[in-house]
Amino acid sequence: MQRLILLPVCLLFICGVVQAQENTPFTFTELQIQPQDFTPQEWEAKLSANTDGKPIAAAAEWEKKKTVLQEKWCNYLGTFASIRKKGTQYPAPAFEVLETEEFDSFIRKKIIYETEKGQKIRAYLMLPKVITTPRPAVIVFHGTSKYSYHQTAGVFETNERATGYHLVKKGYVTLCPQNCLWYCRDDIELVYVKVTEIFQQRNPDQRGMARMILDAQIAVDLLSSLKEVDASRIGCTGHSLGGKQALYLPAFDERVACSVSSEGGIGIEQSNWEAEWYLGKKAKEKDFPLHHSEILAMVAPRPFLLLGGNSSDGDASWGYINSVLPIYKLYGEPLRVGLFNHKKEHTMPPEAEKITYDFFDYFLKP
Repeated sequence: MQRLILLPVCLLFICGVVQAQENTPFTFTELQIQPQDFTPQEWEAKLSANTDGKPIAAAAEWEKKKTVLQEKWCNYLGTFASIRKKGTQYPAPAFEVLETEEFDSFIRKKIIYETEKGQKIRAYLMLPKVITTPRPAVIVFHGTSKYSYHQTAGVFETNERATGYHLVKKGYVTLCPQNCLWYCRDDIELVYVKVTEIFQQRNPDQRGMARMILDAQIAVDLLSSLKEVDASRIGCTGHSLGGKQALYLPAFDERVACSVSSEGGIGIEQSNWEAEWYLGKKAKEKDFPLHHSEILAMVAPRPFLLLGGNSSDGDASWGYINSVLPIYKLYGEPLRVGLFNHKKEHTMPPEAEKITYDFFDYFLKP
């Protein structure tokens, strides 16, 4: 008889290697083991309770509560934030190809397309050279880096942040959009503060995060329209700033099959969510009526992996994972949500990179 050994989170990289070699399913079991000193907080139980304070007992009951929460979040964020439903066709943006580069196994196209009316963003669309059937696709959101979308597409360096580059080499179609804070600039100057001021002058009733949600959803529209893409197998990932988008997109877009969020700061108290380009100062006021556990719960029951290094995410994030486990349980086993803490601060070390690729390889099956 085999003995079941629960390994510490720090050894999951080793487990991932064994799983990949044996082609066994990606499992969240070890990714739900909380630290021994973890103490649940009162707000965690409120998420899965009904208006009478009793635990929600069925998925249908949670779906009703989720609809209410979605409406509250959309009202706060602004009309750019809306819920996009699985199985619904949305118009795809027309895009212009600015540059095309060919490599041994893939093609990289720099494209430009409209998101907010009259506003355009650039992106790298990368496709394997040989596509016999529609492929899974991943949207890769970049962090707060002067290289922005060039970094995730591997233009300057093919390091651990070049996630889009590495995924296309594995057979995925990847889209690496430039965040709207760079306003379609191809230089490396960071101008997001000024861009946010202009955005708010143009849209005084919109939060910055609403624009990011809109841009991310249009990226899904674009990928869904391509004959090379299987629209039922679209995922997303991002680090830091990009990790925030990788949290919000699946919450507001049911077409996203799975997501990996790295070091975005899942709790409002854990990162600079009060910045005007995210949620605004109200988000950190004591009487703010919304909570980020609600955003994560809106993703259920789809697979979601949180990566942390004890900087923006890590041991401090366990309450959020713990709060949504009862919601995931309503949809049956396995509970496909968890946290991998590599404990290496605000980075994307090899073990985090590998578990990300194992995650997509299992749930999107390239």
